[in-house]
Amino acid sequence: MEEILKVNHLKVSHRDHKVFKNIIWDISFTLKKNRCLGIVGESGSGKSITCKAILDLLDKSFDVKGEVILNDIHLLKADKRKIRQIRGKEISMILQNPMTAFDPLYPIQEQMMETFIENLDISKKEALVLSLKALEDMNILCPKDVLKKYPYQLSGGMLQRIMIGITLTLKPSIIIADEPTTAVDAINVGKVMEEFERIKETYDTSMIFISHDLGAVARISDDILVMKEGEVVEEGETQCVLRTPKSEHTKYLINTRKALTDKFHRVIG
Repeated sequence: MEEILKVNHLKVSHRDHKVFKNIIWDISFTLKKNRCLGIVGESGSGKSITCKAILDLLDKSFDVKGEVILNDIHLLKADKRKIRQIRGKEISMILQNPMTAFDPLYPIQEQMMETFIENLDISKKEALVLSLKALEDMNILCPKDVLKKYPYQLSGGMLQRIMIGITLTLKPSIIIADEPTTAVDAINVGKVMEEFERIKETYDTSMIFISHDLGAVARISDDILVMKEGEVVEEGETQCVLRTPKSEHTKYLINTRKALTDKFHRVIG
């Protein structure tokens, strides 16, 4: 199966008062075409840092080494202009907190249109049509009214679905979803997960799905990467890893998830 993204010997360190601290320790993985790679681990395991390093989204206090290859383009060696072209068009990232992804000073319509004009080189009229269609595709009720609202007037779940709609409209080769259910209330978690399942079934795209929730990763991913303290402790096909985990940390995550699920069923039962 074709490999669309290759990460080789990625290392990330952070400078604090002239002292470098290693955060990511020599990790390698591949993302295959039309597959979903789930990256799971507890908070602080390095999941989000890894994907921000891939997209050159870390500030100058971070030092990134290794290889990140997208369709024969070496991203860590590419200039800033090339990286900006790739972000959005080739790789789109859905952030974990939708509230911080939108500017509170401007209505949703203006922000969506600006994104589409910049990335798709289209007119304002075409951008408005695409903005409306993006909301309709996400099954958002009264989309014309939603476009006129400011971010603070909408729920986290609604903003998350709008962000997903924007991403799908850009038609990237790769979607990176960074903890997409973290800032969403329990009622909307199911809806957001349903949207990601729909993306996987309907769209011709590859996906990296990052989460501390093993259940969410198991639900959506074909392949899985288990991280702990900046290292990969286990990887492979998702169902194979979950059925016969080799790493003690993977076993711990599975058992913790099972204990929480059992407790939930006892409470509602």
